[in-house]
Amino acid sequence: MADSEISTSLSRPSRRDVLSAALMTIGGTSFNNSAAAAPQDGGTTDAAVIAWNAWRAAHRRTLALCRKQQALESELARTIGFPQAVLAAAELPSPVRINSLWQFDQLAGDLPSLCTRRAQVAAVLRAHQQRWDEADRAIGYSVARQREEAASDEEERLMKGVLAAEATSLRGLSTKLDVLLAVGADGAEGRHFPWPELRRIRRDVARLMQVQRHDAVGFTA
Repeated sequence: MADSEISTSLSRPSRRDVLSAALMTIGGTSFNNSAAAAPQDGGTTDAAVIAWNAWRAAHRRTLALCRKQQALESELARTIGFPQAVLAAAELPSPVRINSLWQFDQLAGDLPSLCTRRAQVAAVLRAHQQRWDEADRAIGYSVARQREEAASDEEERLMKGVLAAEATSLRGLSTKLDVLLAVGADGAEGRHFPWPELRRIRRDVARLMQVQRHDAVGFTA
């Protein structure tokens, strides 16, 4: 392993947790209890609903894989610890935890006298990284992470498919709002997302769907 590679990347930002939390807290928009999830005609042909069903399955798979790789990463962090070296030197007011040679070089840039310790720090980091890699292979953390990333990419593709599909019913429109609310929670831009307006529109759609079902029942009675 080259010196520049002595580091351990953390798991990708907790997109799954943010998205899942949004779906569970935005009220009637969660796909677990959404009006969109309740079939109205026993087999809709609405392209948006069909695409939404595929996205919902992908989301559940991605979330399960994310939880698995996060649990494995937590196990590695607890048993092995993220690769690091503790540097104590007279030039430093207290010992410093070094996580990469890049971090060491930044520190040595201000304290050139530390440069003589670079090889020592590199050796400690390399040994710790090797222990991490061996434990990783034993429990399958990297494999789980790769699977989660692939599933996340597939889910994102299916999200775009739902929004691009032509909705031909209120149920189809409802599914689009569900996905749009979920996507809006992803990332820093979610803070500025028009949550109240979208929730209001979503409630309007749900109300119209109930009226539509009521009218259909009254008509057939």
